[in-house]
Formats: sequence, structure tokens, C-alpha cells
Amino acid sequence: MGDDGLDGPHLSGQMFVARLEFLRREHGAAAINRVLAALAPDDRERLKGLEREGWYPFGLLVRFDRTVARELRPGDPSIFERLGAASSVVRNEWLGEHTSLVNPHAFLSRVAEEHRRFHTFGRGEYRRTGFNEGELAFREYPEVDEIYCRGARGYLRAAVALLTGAAVVVEEQECQCRGDASCLFRIRWAARPERNGERADS
Repeated sequence: MGDDGLDGPHLSGQMFVARLEFLRREHGAAAINRVLAALAPDDRERLKGLEREGWYPFGLLVRFDRTVARELRPGDPSIFERLGAASSVVRNEWLGEHTSLVNPHAFLSRVAEEHRRFHTFGRGEYRRTGFNEGELAFREYPEVDEIYCRGARGYLRAAVALLTGAAVVVEEQECQCRGDASCLFRIRWAARPERNGERADS
């Protein structure tokens, strides 16, 4: 048991809330019931009375995402990135109309700094590598799964796209699932579209 009193790696309930909102928006309330019914009884019980600020096992999120894919989008590997992207809406909602004013580098640095706000494990590091690109590394994960990495890729792409209004490319160049020391994401984005005849680059 860790210093936080939890047994094993846990994630913020906000990640589950974002996924449920995505399912409700994209597939309807019946889809949520279908996915929950397909979960193992213990997992279904854990999600009863889901709390946004609660903590839930890492493995539960992975199993939830796999169940969504199996029940709603069989044969569609993009669903995992779309589920991850759903968290970008929740994470950025506090910005409101000021979203386009936030510097992507500052945002990605904050993602790294606030890693333990949403995870009871690991750490994040951000390094700016160019005007419109940087590298975000996540290390020291006691449990890993490629499904979670796909979700992270979708989250980062969607979050930066919300900030820039431009195309974003996210590549995972290293992965703890392959035995690397970190999950290293290289993030590149295009210059922001012009506003009133002036460029709005970050």
C-alpha cells in the first residue's frame, strides 16, 4: 500500500467521468448501460457512485476502455485515442473563451507538473524542442498498457488542437510497454490560423 493509502496505481475519477460523458454524447445513455453491464461484477461495483475527485485503479480504466471498444466499436483501434481525447474537454473547460490565449508549451509543462494530480504514481517531464514542438515524458509507471498510451496520445493531440486551432501531430517515440525508461511523446503543431490579418503563433 502506498503513502496515499491506496493499493496499487490509481487514477483520478475525472478520467472516468470524461469517458462516460463521451459515451453519452456520441452513443447515448443506452451505450453506457451496455458497457457497464459487460464489465466484470467487481469493476461494475467500483464505478457505482463514481466521484470526479475519487481514485480508481489503473487497471480498471484499461478494462473499461477495452470493454467500450469490444461492445461499441469492434475493429476500430481509433476508439482508444478518442476516449483519451474526451479528457481534453474536461481538462480545458476551465479556460472557456480564453483557450486560444494559452501557450501550448505552458500547458504541456503544466501537464507534466500536475501529473500527480491525476495519478498516484509516476512523474512527468516536459522539454521544449522548438518553436512549435516539444517532448513530454512519463516515467516510473508500476503498471503499463498500450491502451493507456493510445489514450494519452489522443488526449495530447486533442488538448493542443483546442489551444491552437491547428493541426497537431503526436508520436510516441519511446514506450514503457516496450521496456523503455519512459513513454516519450513528441508533439508538433502548426502555427495558429491568422486572426484579423495577424498571425497568432504561440
